[in-house]
Amino acid sequence: PKSTAHNAPCLKKVTVHIRCREAISDKNHILSALTALQVITGKRAEIIKAKSDVATWKLRKGMPIATKVELKGEEMFEFLDKLFELVLPRMKEYGGMRMSAGDGNGNFTMGFDESVIGLFPEMEMAYDMFPLVNGFIVNIATSATRNASGRLLLSGLGLPF
Repeated sequence: PKSTAHNAPCLKKVTVHIRCREAISDKNHILSALTALQVITGKRAEIIKAKSDVATWKLRKGMPIATKVELKGEEMFEFLDKLFELVLPRMKEYGGMRMSAGDGNGNFTMGFDESVIGLFPEMEMAYDMFPLVNGFIVNIATSATRNASGRLLLSGLGLPF
């Protein structure tokens, strides 16, 4: 079908989350991840608890293991703008997303290690105050039905491929 303004792909939501393995041994470590996520997104984060027991990891059902923030509307665009315009260009070895990236339905996920979270302008000043810094994952959900359409949308927003 021909693309029109009514059926063109758009951004639905952006989910940013931090997994915190250290919280298994000491649940106070989840506070560091919670605060860091709140600082970089500007929105209050929620705690994700384990859904089942995993004996090999000493994980019990109900233990806090991650934090997440779901962004929509203006907050979503502000976060993506900050990520694409300020953070990604400052990364040393970021050459853009692979052309094969995506889940087949126009949604994209990017994982970053702990060094990247310090590149956010809000974190630069407060970085030393965090006893534990974790990597984070950004999941971008679009209304696109194919990866090519989603890629076109995100490259138009400034994400390099």
